Amino acid sequence: MSTRTTRFRGSIEMNYFQRTPISYRIVLISAAVMATLFLIQAYMHHYVYAELKDMGEFRWWREAPVPYLNFLFWALLTPLVYTILKRWPFSERPLGPVVLMHVALALGISAFHEITTSFLYYAMLHWRGEFDFSDPEMRSWATSALPPAILSRFMEYGVLMGVIVALDNARMMREKQTQLMKLQNELQKSQLNALRKQLQPHFLFNTLNTVSALMDENVSGARTVLSRLGQLLRITLDKEQRDRVPLAREIEHIGHYLGIEAIRFQDRLHVEYDVPAACADAEVPSMILQPLVENAIKHGPGLTSERVDIRVSAERTNGQLNITVRDNGRGCKDVLGAVAGTGIGLRNVRERLRLLYSEEAKMQVVSPNGHGFEVTLTLPFRSTGSNSTGQVP
Repeated sequence: MSTRTTRFRGSIEMNYFQRTPISYRIVLISAAVMATLFLIQAYMHHYVYAELKDMGEFRWWREAPVPYLNFLFWALLTPLVYTILKRWPFSERPLGPVVLMHVALALGISAFHEITTSFLYYAMLHWRGEFDFSDPEMRSWATSALPPAILSRFMEYGVLMGVIVALDNARMMREKQTQLMKLQNELQKSQLNALRKQLQPHFLFNTLNTVSALMDENVSGARTVLSRLGQLLRITLDKEQRDRVPLAREIEHIGHYLGIEAIRFQDRLHVEYDVPAACADAEVPSMILQPLVENAIKHGPGLTSERVDIRVSAERTNGQLNITVRDNGRGCKDVLGAVAGTGIGLRNVRERLRLLYSEEAKMQVVSPNGHGFEVTLTLPFRSTGSNSTGQVP
């Protein structure tokens, strides 16, 4: 036999035993367990009624083959039954011909099962000298036992078919749930990407406004801003491929942005950082802090000629990471109205937190006594497990 023919046969055998709603190994184990349970039941029945009915000793070698032949042969036929159910599902219409087809096939397979296993069983008895195929009386007795036995196999076929249908439906349900989860994840990633991309033109617009404001007053400062903008864009493009980054990298990013704004506002802007080293490798969404510092700039030096202090802090509390951006600008008594009017920034942050963490994260905006804004992000503390190259000021 050629190697090609051997491979073809191996492929057919492998494909046949893969036609089950669960692993074929589990099918075989289940068949062996069921056979063992039926054998134990037969032994217990004999043990209880042996003396009452003078049944003699329990002969294991004679009783054990019966359930094992039955259930293991059903295990061998399971891929065939599964194939039949997939070929003629009960969902097809009209239903009548499908049912008749299944009944006919069930009778044929049940008869094949019983005749084959009976022959194997009687062959074993013949080998031990307890059955003679040439004896007409023994053959007649064995033949007369076939109809009720085939009926029993027919009922077992129905049970097997029901189990296969239930397992296959459960398998398809799991596959649909897995597929749905994949689609939801893809949709969530698309939404996050869209939200993150919203920040880029928003950020560029704000920075170009800074350059425009400096052109008439400080050309050298405008050049410096453009140079820093190039550096910042390189960092932004690098982070574009990542949904989450270490907090140290995020702090470094907003440090570049605030450096640009410091040129514009000069002595009117002072920035302070309080980020412990223990929080440096905490996982945070990429570009999540930029809208917060933009908001602080907008309601701080953007509205007053006085010096404004912006403080960026982080702390780990009870398994959560709290990041706060606080300014001492004018603030607002109507916080909800102010947040609703901040445009893309804070709404973007809130939506990204919802998509990434669901109910595990939140954003709180307050304006203490109407003086300054304080925006706090609370999210689960998760370490990135890497030594960040970012600098914590």
